[in-house]
Amino acid sequence: MQKQTGAARPWYKERWFWLLMSGPLLVVIAGFVTFGIIVRGADDMVNDDYYKQGKDINLELKRDLAAQSLGINAQVMFSDDMRSVRVVDTSAKPLTGTPELLLLHPTRQQGDQRIALQRVGDKLYQGVLKPDQVSHWYVRLQDKQGSWRVQSEWLPAEGAMVTLGKASTEPTP
Repeated sequence: MQKQTGAARPWYKERWFWLLMSGPLLVVIAGFVTFGIIVRGADDMVNDDYYKQGKDINLELKRDLAAQSLGINAQVMFSDDMRSVRVVDTSAKPLTGTPELLLLHPTRQQGDQRIALQRVGDKLYQGVLKPDQVSHWYVRLQDKQGSWRVQSEWLPAEGAMVTLGKASTEPTP
């Protein structure tokens, strides 16, 4: 007896073809997924002009020295829910104008926050925060003209208050 052979099956209906091609196909898909992650999660440079930043360091130091000579100090207190902030001016002389508060993320520039402060009392200012789960900030208080600044490093896990000015011994970013 002879076996009857049917018509040959097309390649795309063969089980072995799909089993063998599944590995390379998964690698190609994983490559596209990895490329998408790279494009969406690319690190930005906090400052991309290091030469200019190096030249401007003297200007930045002048702002720190100006705040020190004016005797500017402050206490910054954050609410428990990280939605509001109060700034108490502890300087001998009250600040002229309304200062601004900056929360600067050490590595992600898009995480920086500029908080508009409103005077709510004598030497007392208040502002509204965008909630963020960052565990490390540089806190900077400065005038809107950029003639002085006081700043410090703040780790929220260590407390909801940070001191800015001569009592602060933290390095500046």
